[in-house]
Amino acid sequence: MLFNTLEFARFFAIVFAVYWLVARWPVVQRVVLLAANFYFYSNLHYSFPIYLGAMIWVGYLFAMAIDGQEDQKKRKATLVAGICILGFGLTYIKYSGLILGSIEGLSRWQSSALGILVPLGISYYTFSSIGYITDVYRKKVTREPDFIIYASYISFFPHLLSGPIPSSATILPQFRKPKFPSADQIEQSIAEIGWGLFKKMVVAANVEKTVNYCYAHYEDLNGSTLFLGVMLFNLYLYADFSAYSEIARGVGRLLGIELTQNFKMPFFSRNPGEFWRRWHTSLRKWMLDYLYLPLGGNRGSKFKYVMVMLFIFSFSGLWHGANMTFVCWGLLNGIYFLPYILSDKLTRYKNVVAAGRLFPTGKEAMQLALTFFLVTLTRIFFRAPNMTVVKGLVVKIFSASVLEAPMTLVLQKVAWCIPMLMFEWVQREKRYVLELGRNNMALRVAGYLVIGVLVYELRAKVNASEYYYFKF
Repeated sequence: MLFNTLEFARFFAIVFAVYWLVARWPVVQRVVLLAANFYFYSNLHYSFPIYLGAMIWVGYLFAMAIDGQEDQKKRKATLVAGICILGFGLTYIKYSGLILGSIEGLSRWQSSALGILVPLGISYYTFSSIGYITDVYRKKVTREPDFIIYASYISFFPHLLSGPIPSSATILPQFRKPKFPSADQIEQSIAEIGWGLFKKMVVAANVEKTVNYCYAHYEDLNGSTLFLGVMLFNLYLYADFSAYSEIARGVGRLLGIELTQNFKMPFFSRNPGEFWRRWHTSLRKWMLDYLYLPLGGNRGSKFKYVMVMLFIFSFSGLWHGANMTFVCWGLLNGIYFLPYILSDKLTRYKNVVAAGRLFPTGKEAMQLALTFFLVTLTRIFFRAPNMTVVKGLVVKIFSASVLEAPMTLVLQKVAWCIPMLMFEWVQREKRYVLELGRNNMALRVAGYLVIGVLVYELRAKVNASEYYYFKF
């Protein structure tokens, strides 16, 4: 059941109506939400709720055990055991092929050989569970005694498949007493859902096949076409993934839950550090809280700092997939930080680029272009199925053929992304992209209608394609 389908629209309309009709009975309301979560997940495959239910019970029971233990050593041992059990499920299902497949005599025990289906979203709810029991151990949050509330938090269908990864400190408490959204919140939700549908159904859906063509036929295409194809994938990935996150935020808010803003216009970043503070922010926050800081962060020598950064990005690569291409993708992103770290010039920008101005300065424009170029290069590894394809793409892109004229079709598809980027640039200082004239209702309604018409008229013929990040 995809967000960009009539099936989901009907499902959500029913859930929304029933959920708020029974709001005067909190227990019933929670049961309705939990039932909706599991129905949504079972609609993808009948076996998926089994994995999800197991993860929920493990996290709930270990949090109870940690909370009830006063001896610090035993608390820590319980935490480690919980992380190992939760992590084993994810590791075995997703990575047993890599770990056991090459070991003689053990290959028959890999999950693929046993016919075990990888549940969609397993990484997200596993990370949510690990984060929760760790926060209980650290006494950062109070253990949730109500199983239905905890289960609803982990399985909340808007963020279940592709995030954002919910923070137990900020998101979990909202499930205890969700509030009916105000008129402003309803409008913001409609605007975010609309913009998400535009990015998914108009931008991402219309360029996806061209991206696939470039990677599949790299041997026959020149360097300029392939570079544009990789750049197009970079834009496609953003449009597709951020679309899911924006729709999830809009849907969640309509159910009284304010989810994390997972994307903060990352292509308007002045260095790799700023890019990663704007891209998939919930994963970055998870790795910051549960890996980066416990490993020491930037404390200590520069050598240790560099090793921590390279480990974090390598871990991020493996999280995306058990493939050397993802490891190289992660390492390359980590290597980008080295010149900044070694020269002590890693500026942590907190303001929006060109704040209060329509155009960036010359220096800012160069910074934006360089960061976009560096990120685009990493997408060669992210999308390629193996290192052979990576090598073929790199050789072509860095050859004299990059100076030849690109394929017109690919150039035309890049043009699909330009209106999205231009509009987001103009709106980069707003709370959300479609925040139009707060005191002008007519302007806002007109804007929403234009987006609705564009989605309907320009949607791809096959508009129910799966979101790219479901595989992670």
